[in-house]
Amino acid sequence: MRAEAEATTAGERKRPLLLMVGAAARDGARWARRNLYALVVLTPLVAGTSYFGLGRLVEDHPEVSLTPGQSLACAVLVFCALVALSLSRASAEVYHVRRPEFLFDTLPVAADTHLSAALLVRATRGIVVALVALVARQIAGGRLAEAWLAVAVPVFVILLAVAQVFAAVGWIHWGHRRGRASAGVALGALGLCALMGGLLILIIVKPDRVPAWAQVGGGRFVGVTGGALVLAAVLLVVVRRAHERWRAFDMEYARRLREGGRRRRWRLVTTRVLERLVAPTVAAQLARDLRLTVRAFSSAVYVVAGVAALWVVALVAVLTTDVLPAGEASDDWFAATWLPSVLAVKFACAFSVATLGALVPVLVAYQLPHLWLERATGATGAQVWATKLWCARLVAAPAPLVVWAAGALTGRVPFFYVLPLLAECVWLWWLMSTLMGLFAFEMPEQPGLAIVLMLVLGLALGLGTALMWPAGLTLYAFGLRELSARGAARAAYRLRKEAE
Repeated sequence: MRAEAEATTAGERKRPLLLMVGAAARDGARWARRNLYALVVLTPLVAGTSYFGLGRLVEDHPEVSLTPGQSLACAVLVFCALVALSLSRASAEVYHVRRPEFLFDTLPVAADTHLSAALLVRATRGIVVALVALVARQIAGGRLAEAWLAVAVPVFVILLAVAQVFAAVGWIHWGHRRGRASAGVALGALGLCALMGGLLILIIVKPDRVPAWAQVGGGRFVGVTGGALVLAAVLLVVVRRAHERWRAFDMEYARRLREGGRRRRWRLVTTRVLERLVAPTVAAQLARDLRLTVRAFSSAVYVVAGVAALWVVALVAVLTTDVLPAGEASDDWFAATWLPSVLAVKFACAFSVATLGALVPVLVAYQLPHLWLERATGATGAQVWATKLWCARLVAAPAPLVVWAAGALTGRVPFFYVLPLLAECVWLWWLMSTLMGLFAFEMPEQPGLAIVLMLVLGLALGLGTALMWPAGLTLYAFGLRELSARGAARAAYRLRKEAE
């Protein structure tokens, strides 16, 4: 009788889980049918362009090679970015904020079932990341016919899914209770996860760059994969117990955080000030977007801010060491634009602007379910598009000033060229942020793909303009009018689609 009761209980627990997973699958299928053009045409186009572009870049520059320590640091940063970028979405999947599964919260469903469903969704997304890593392995010249890949890839997917859910639960609880002790323990566990995840990324993409101390088990990386699997199992037990204890208390905070952000009295800009810059309707929407950004509407805000800061740190490290050649001293203003130190500042500015501008498609995707509000207020497609255009410009506005100041304070930039360099950095910011703002509504349902598109186009334009700044004048004078018309048309199309 006891065995039958336990079997019945297990079956009752599986039934809600299957219903939740099935609901998520049907919702994804409906989303795919609505966005068939983006999946069938735009996704292969952007992915193919990126694949062949990176492949050609690797083939043309075989001399560029990182040490095992540098490779591990880059892989750890990639894993940290994957976890940080998923905080908002993973928390919505765990607590069902603005998702159809929120109806299950009204039913007698165990907290463990909700967490299991979120883990399955995270694992599905992790499979896509693993496929990208395998493509990167092929670009780097590796072979896919390796037996140990069949072990390393599933372990990486499991570790990534558990780390993302663990970070999301800890993030919500930290925002609710502000417990420093639990936050410290969680950060330590996530740091260990980042190290193991970085090693797994290297094992999958570039195994010859794995440090010697991690090559255990006859070159098959048994120690890393086994350690990562044990770590994932321990974290899974911890997050299940923590989620079961905290869910009832953190649920309301998670909903407030996702729906409107924490109510802080930020006075970054006011609508009255912005009305001097743009039309009143655009100013009201722009003030709202900037306040959402300052309130960190998504964990992507922290990621882009951190990456942009890393570009500044990397610039200072490059300029204060002997990495760059000295270059020939010259008093010619036109020749000074190609000095190695000046080019380094302009390249860092381009990367920083592109990083900050990549936040715009995330904001568009976040606001897409509420786009009917713009239509209800009488906003036109051109006004909605102009809002995101100016948002891209203002969000990326600190980049040229910070990068220029960091480069000038190192003393490696000739004194007579400090002000012209500021003008070039400001020009790079205006040009790149404008181009990235023009494509804000190109792929609103796929922010990840839109980020790739914006980064590729923005960096191509920015780096080319950094080498020859008059080239940007040509595109700005003759190409942006057509792109502006397309951007406004795409925004108007989204408004009409929301009304249907």
